[in-house]
Amino acid sequence: MTRPLLTLCDLDETYCGRLYEYLKENLKLTFRIEAFTSVNILVDFARKNKTSLLVVSESALLELGAAGTEHFKNILILDEDSGGVREEESFYGGQNIAHTTKYQKAGKIVDTIVDFCAEKAEAFDGLTAEFNSDTGNVIGLYSPISKCGQTSLTLKMGEILSSYGRTIMLSFDSFSSLPKILNIESDGSITDLMYYSEGDRNKFCIYLEKIKKTVGNLDVVMPARTAMQIRDISADALKLLLELLVHEAGYKYVLLDLTEYPEGFFEILKLCDKLFTITRQTSADSYRVEIYEEVLRQNGYEDVFASMIKINLPDLKDPPAFSRYTYDLLKKEEIVSDKAG
Repeated sequence: MTRPLLTLCDLDETYCGRLYEYLKENLKLTFRIEAFTSVNILVDFARKNKTSLLVVSESALLELGAAGTEHFKNILILDEDSGGVREEESFYGGQNIAHTTKYQKAGKIVDTIVDFCAEKAEAFDGLTAEFNSDTGNVIGLYSPISKCGQTSLTLKMGEILSSYGRTIMLSFDSFSSLPKILNIESDGSITDLMYYSEGDRNKFCIYLEKIKKTVGNLDVVMPARTAMQIRDISADALKLLLELLVHEAGYKYVLLDLTEYPEGFFEILKLCDKLFTITRQTSADSYRVEIYEEVLRQNGYEDVFASMIKINLPDLKDPPAFSRYTYDLLKKEEIVSDKAG
């Protein structure tokens, strides 16, 4: 199948070359990317090759002129603050046009491209993410004990696992401090991702690229704001999402930080290949875990109870010890080996 074509055009050879290399390395969509520093060569190429997206500097677009844009349905303009393009934009016709500044970090340009593709998804036939996988590991963490370090453990697991394969963390906490902990701003959350998972399967990975945030090598989907939003998530819907994350987006490890109770919570626990439960030695906390175990047995989830891996965390204020503990735990449970991939 022919990949959708992204053409990049900028008259500055150095800038064009650097952005071209960055897009090839960091734009995780299945675009074939071509770069041009000559408007005439670009037009000649476009006559013979259907372009899905033109990323073009303002000066190059002004040289191209309105007549030269007839081969391009989707145009992202890299503004250089001359203002000429916006004044003439009404002459371009029916194209989808978006703007972003040329003078910003290349990662921000990648984000804008992903946003453009997500907002105009129907205009990008055949576009998806460039990852795929046949197998994945779903690792769940749930404890009835509050403030037990579960999110810290999930993040540490994600940090380690991301060196072994593509890893994503889904948070099911409400009123969560996770965005503040990671110093991340995000307009999207797990509820948005659930919504898109029920739509066009071929477009899912585009929306995923828009919603997820990356910390180091770990991808993170921010939690919903309220417990009510989380409780609207069903086990069947989450099962579909996990299938998409593994088979379409190519994740080797999917981490579920389970705090609130989505609909069909016990069925969600059954989706996990590994299920970790943090315990503590106080009588009150031990009692909470005992109640949780009893509820599992009483409701016919002996298999979940039997597969539960109960753990006691070390002091979180000792980062090296916590890292060693987490790695040893993953190795003991045969989730990782000695050598990272």
